Amino acid sequence: MTYYSDLSEYTYHNGMFWRPGTKNVGWLAVEHPFPQAVPSEHVLDRIWQFCKVSIAQMRGLHDCEWCSCEAYRAERNGETLLLSTSEVRVFSRNGEIYAAPTLIYHYMKAHHYAPPEPFLAAVEHGPCPPDPAFFARLAELDLEWNPTSKTAGPRRRSEPPAK
Repeated sequence: MTYYSDLSEYTYHNGMFWRPGTKNVGWLAVEHPFPQAVPSEHVLDRIWQFCKVSIAQMRGLHDCEWCSCEAYRAERNGETLLLSTSEVRVFSRNGEIYAAPTLIYHYMKAHHYAPPEPFLAAVEHGPCPPDPAFFARLAELDLEWNPTSKTAGPRRRSEPPAK
């Protein structure tokens, strides 16, 4: 996955999914250290809700660079989601827009990634799915979305290239 520093200008999909003023959050890479904190269950519940709404759906899966688990298949409260194939959008009350990969849930839960405070404030106080205000904001910005897939078949990791 592409690395972007937190709160930098979103440029990953400079076109269909880009909106002026959108900031990156959670675009991590193993060669870049990140802040850590144990997330509350409440914050994980809210992030999970955002992960149920896929923006910028891609065709492939991205593996976690820190562990060998199937990070793309996540479970919470008996529900399974296919992460790592799309992005989420989080809106603050003040109009800020944040773009994060759906793997943000895994990064926070498994690796204690601590997103920046403005993002966490938007997660807590901005509209959160399934709130109609969240979907109204997506429509206002003309951002297409799909429900995140709930299943993923088994996948084999590719072998590393021979040296």
